[in-house]
Amino acid sequence: MLAEVISDMNSNYENRKHGGNSQVFSMEEKMLSAFPEIGIENIFASEVYLPLGQKIESGTLEHLKSVVSEYQGEVVLENNSRKLS
Repeated sequence: MLAEVISDMNSNYENRKHGGNSQVFSMEEKMLSAFPEIGIENIFASEVYLPLGQKIESGTLEHLKSVVSEYQGEVVLENNSRKLS
């Protein structure tokens, strides 16, 4: 999976270099799904983290935000369950 992520990063760079859309939010979603131990605090699900004027692949930010919300909900439920045990 890590090799796939690195390949995606390289492809994203080449794509953007030639005027294409960024895939950064899709990559972050893959990273969170594959490696949840990286922590939600390292996922940048906001327009603020993109350089001004960068093209965004339509729908990926919204999808990443929903994945992050779902993940945070699971973590909260998990932590609450541990406290009750």
